[in-house]
Amino acid sequence: MQKIITYIKNGKGVGALWLLLFASLVAFYSAYTASNILPKAIPYIQQTADEFLPLKVEKGKVVVPSDTLKTRTYQIGDETASLTLDTTKDFLEQEDLREGVTITRSYIYTVNGENVRRQTLQGDFELEKRDYTPLLKKIVDWVVLSIVVIGPFLNFMLFLICVLFYAFCSGLACLLNKTELDFKTKMRFNTVLYIGVYVLTLVLSAFGLNLSFVAFFLLMIALQIILVKKIGTEKIQEKNQ
Repeated sequence: MQKIITYIKNGKGVGALWLLLFASLVAFYSAYTASNILPKAIPYIQQTADEFLPLKVEKGKVVVPSDTLKTRTYQIGDETASLTLDTTKDFLEQEDLREGVTITRSYIYTVNGENVRRQTLQGDFELEKRDYTPLLKKIVDWVVLSIVVIGPFLNFMLFLICVLFYAFCSGLACLLNKTELDFKTKMRFNTVLYIGVYVLTLVLSAFGLNLSFVAFFLLMIALQIILVKKIGTEKIQEKNQ
């Protein structure tokens, strides 16, 4: 703990190097997770393709298959969702929709809890009934590679924006503790706090506990107050020596 305090008080820069390193680690972990999870979905996608294809749309309307009703239900964790193809109708009432995706002759409905979205089918296209496994494997490879290459930069930009936001918010902690900190010091200690709380959320999620945005924000503010008080106390002790 003391080494962290010393770094915050006497370190150089705004903690960007640590933030970039952490952003890269998160990206590599995400790529590793994707490389393990996404391939497992390929057989299920192929089974769905075998059941629902061929599908042909002309001028924004499904013409193949016609007058057909098919539904496939998926178990995602503790939730269930469905994929439905109903070409017996153009339009569905909200009470007739299921959680998941429903395709009618003219629309695609997406239902997520109380959120219902309707998108109009457009143009002409056709999906053949064939083996998509090789294509899906290539897509998975490209997704994993993209995460490795682009992920660190995107994560870094997102994390930097968040740290800047919390550096602004830390003015409250300074005010409460009657302590003045320059911008670079605020950035360094918020970088440390943000990385710590982010890691905590990952650990909690591994045990099925998800930290909400509000909880994350309140925890950051509480830790800011504690840490600024600690830094202020050490400053006073250094002046008295």
